[in-house]
Amino acid sequence: MARYQQAIYDGQFTGMFGTGFWSQDLFGEGTDMVTSVKKNVAENIEILYLLEDHMGDYNVEITEEELAEMDKAAAKFIEDNTKEAISQMGATQEYVKEMLRLNTIQAKMQAAIEAETDTEVSDEEAAQKTISYVKVNSKSTTDDEGNTKEYTEEEKENLKKEVEAFAASAKDDFKAAAEAAGYTVSEGAYGKDDETLDKALTEGADKLKEGEISPVLVGEEAFFVARMDSTFDKEATEKKKTEIVEKRQSDHYKEVCDGYKEGVKYEVNEKEWAKVKFDDLFTIKQEETEASGEEAQDSDSAEDGGETGDSDPAEDSGEEAQDSDSAEDGGETGDSDPAKDSGEETGDSKDTEE
Repeated sequence: MARYQQAIYDGQFTGMFGTGFWSQDLFGEGTDMVTSVKKNVAENIEILYLLEDHMGDYNVEITEEELAEMDKAAAKFIEDNTKEAISQMGATQEYVKEMLRLNTIQAKMQAAIEAETDTEVSDEEAAQKTISYVKVNSKSTTDDEGNTKEYTEEEKENLKKEVEAFAASAKDDFKAAAEAAGYTVSEGAYGKDDETLDKALTEGADKLKEGEISPVLVGEEAFFVARMDSTFDKEATEKKKTEIVEKRQSDHYKEVCDGYKEGVKYEVNEKEWAKVKFDDLFTIKQEETEASGEEAQDSDSAEDGGETGDSDPAEDSGEEAQDSDSAEDGGETGDSDPAKDSGEETGDSKDTEE
């Protein structure tokens, strides 16, 4: 699982960050990528098996037909990829099938758990206003050579007068006035308790009726001029309702999973887990297949030339065997299970404390 996850990240990040990205803190977790990914993979393995233990709570089952499809998908994955690549990932047909089985359980369990969530959201809770606004940096400016220079108090006052002149000219055509002044117009939506936009901007905008232009609003590091586009934007409100429901579902799923962890002892054999390294990088090659005319992705080992074909076992299984959450949420899934891989064995054990 860890090595397959490595292959995915090698394909995603090498072009942007170079081959040394594994030593960088791309996730903002205060540690390098190797440590972050291995930590997330190990935690996800625990969740996958805990969800399996609690399938009965939600009457979740895996049918014989589904298992048969997983067999086919796993066999196709092994067949479509070179021995070198399979060896480097530590994959076997059994491990691929197990990944598919666990991910299918996870997808079904997550759907069942999230189905318990209240999906009713009132207009009042989700209400969104939409504004157009201009933001002018009042702290510093950048010269032609790229050097940053902070404004003096006198310069700030002069800048504010310029923004005030723009505000006075913007009543008829906000965008045209902004363009004439050399400003950029941004658009935003916000509701109660929303901290996405600057507080000075939203507090000033709240005093406006539809179509009205604000005076200069003074933020900590910027001047703003806003136009109220809608005091109740239906489209933005519906979008916010969806976000609220998704947040409820995500929170409930996490709460249930955290509950499953209670009273369970889960250990990682650090000696074996340390053997899992991401030293031999994979590269992604894209080529057009003659049969379908579609792009197929091949993952090569930079050291031994091991190639993986374009077979995705999660797709070939006929199931929505979803990857369980992102790295940010501690969920990383792949196609080989380090908990069972004899060459890259974590030595994970799970014992329920009575």
